[in-house]
Amino acid sequence: MLNWPKKRRQGPQSANMAAPVADAGEFEKWLNDRLDSLEIDREVYGAYLLGVLQEVECEEEKLETLQGILSAFLEGDTLEDVCEQIINQWTEHCNRSTKCDDDDADVQAIASLMEKQAQIVVKPKEVSGDSKTNKEAVLAQYANITDEEEYP
Repeated sequence: MLNWPKKRRQGPQSANMAAPVADAGEFEKWLNDRLDSLEIDREVYGAYLLGVLQEVECEEEKLETLQGILSAFLEGDTLEDVCEQIINQWTEHCNRSTKCDDDDADVQAIASLMEKQAQIVVKPKEVSGDSKTNKEAVLAQYANITDEEEYP
């Protein structure tokens, strides 16, 4: 059996976790309620079980570790059922979190595309020498008119 810390601090999770979850709060609430219904100390075992779920990669190893921890309180079929419920809830929670992450990635992709489009600069129109000369001549002609002169 693995030796896990009895309490984990809430905060940023390590980058090398097996199942990264941005917010385990919803699952943690469910787990605490389940532990209360089994009359197991949620303060100690809730954090302990959550640590196992977050750190252990192999599903079989998770199941064995959970069974080892909860065997002090539960026996037989009840032990297996509770452990499977916990793992199933954890898996569902991770899948929901992954879906949210995918949605965030889509939003980021759209935002990035919009930024790129905003950075596109319209190329200035190439003006030929003749056009430039004509424009200067017209401007020069009208520049010579004063306020005192009458327009035809």
